[in-house]
Amino acid sequence: MKHILIQIKGLVLLMLLSFSFSTSAATLPGYYPEEFARTGMIDHIDIKNGKIVINDMTWKFLMNVKVHSLNTEFSSVQTLRNGMKVGFTMSSMNGTNQVAEIWVLPDNHKQNRDNRE
Repeated sequence: MKHILIQIKGLVLLMLLSFSFSTSAATLPGYYPEEFARTGMIDHIDIKNGKIVINDMTWKFLMNVKVHSLNTEFSSVQTLRNGMKVGFTMSSMNGTNQVAEIWVLPDNHKQNRDNRE
């Protein structure tokens, strides 16, 4: 009987831990969208030339690109670092797709499928 109680307590603990991890992975600030047009990891950022490489794809961005972090609704491109997971949207300017808005994502965020155009 004692052995069965220990097993039940262990299962309950595992279920609680599993629930807490799945909840934290899905929780984003209220100013984040429910879904992102694109997601990926920053490979390189060249602020001076207005270029960012995400998942091995190079994109241009304007210096006034909107950046949002987990701690603050409005951040700056200077806070972005290689290895960060991000969600982003694109806009077309003069026939060229450019990154319009970026949201920094937590490391445990499950990324969308890559929905390239």
